[in-house]
Amino acid sequence: MKRILGLVLVVLTLCSACQRQEKKVAEKKGQYKYILLVKSQGKYGYCDRNGTLVTPIQYEHASLFSEGLAAVRQNGKDGYVDQNGNMAIAPHFDAASVFREGKAAVLNGNRWSYIDRNGKQLTESRFLFTLAFTEGLSSVVVVEKDGYKAGYIGPDGNFVITPRFYDASFFSEGMAAVRMGKQHGYIDKSGQMIIAPQFYEAGPFKDGLARVKVNGKYGIVGFVDKKGTMAIPAQYENATNFNEGIAAVKKGDKWWLIDTKGNQVTNRTFDSPTIFTEGLAPIMENKKVGYMDKQGNMVIEPKYDAGSIFVQGLAPVKVGEKCGYIDTKGKMVIKPEYDWDQRSIDQYTAYYTTIGR
Repeated sequence: MKRILGLVLVVLTLCSACQRQEKKVAEKKGQYKYILLVKSQGKYGYCDRNGTLVTPIQYEHASLFSEGLAAVRQNGKDGYVDQNGNMAIAPHFDAASVFREGKAAVLNGNRWSYIDRNGKQLTESRFLFTLAFTEGLSSVVVVEKDGYKAGYIGPDGNFVITPRFYDASFFSEGMAAVRMGKQHGYIDKSGQMIIAPQFYEAGPFKDGLARVKVNGKYGIVGFVDKKGTMAIPAQYENATNFNEGIAAVKKGDKWWLIDTKGNQVTNRTFDSPTIFTEGLAPIMENKKVGYMDKQGNMVIEPKYDAGSIFVQGLAPVKVGEKCGYIDTKGKMVIKPEYDWDQRSIDQYTAYYTTIGR
């Protein structure tokens, strides 16, 4: 079943099952340290923002830290480690997702359920597909008499919005994209259809606007506001979601940057899209990556083989085949001694530009 933003959970979920674990987790919201996922010689571990290892590099696969816990795989099963490197929830799941709003989706056999941060099961194992909780709700897929249908559950696992959609994305800024038949529209948190299904594709609302595609698979892209008005006319071949008030849009073989009014931010064009976080965006020049500010000035010279977004003042960069981290001044804070793992970088970028901030 096609999912609007399946990538989010694909890259944030491990392919690995879960026994109730009563060990209490001490961290509280707002007290989490920033822990980085690293890879070396085919194994995963974690270091802090100074480069000091928090856990040994020993896991078969691993996810990002979210709300003080990270999913890791040992001997083909998934569990969770805390920020001190302790196994907080024993590895017995077939797959495990990141924590959001105190809950994570875990797989037992071929059905998903939700657990809390102590490993206690909160719902039955009955869902075919799940998304992370956002704004108090989570999209889930169940089997109905007329086939697979998506709806939304609340924290207690009961349906708040009955499963009647062919597809349902996560809530962002009070609205979520859903598919009825072959078209996407938007609902509010009561389940009321606010913007009628009319789009071939529909992204999440960011900065008050949502990226939509009209006229089918090979159609054009624009941005709608929360009343369904095409605030930025559909005229682009492709576009990113807005982030920090800027989106990348494609015309011909070049990408441009626009603001929420549809105005060009800079006269510069780019060969590929980029995303602003913390006021900076990775840009490739002459086959090297540097970082540009919102005025189009290159503030960190392009000298890296690859690079991703800034999160809490750090960005991963590639030097040769190794991964290190720089700060917003371009200083190498963590030396490039870990493997550059594109799966981890994609996971990092997808999470922090969709639901992770």
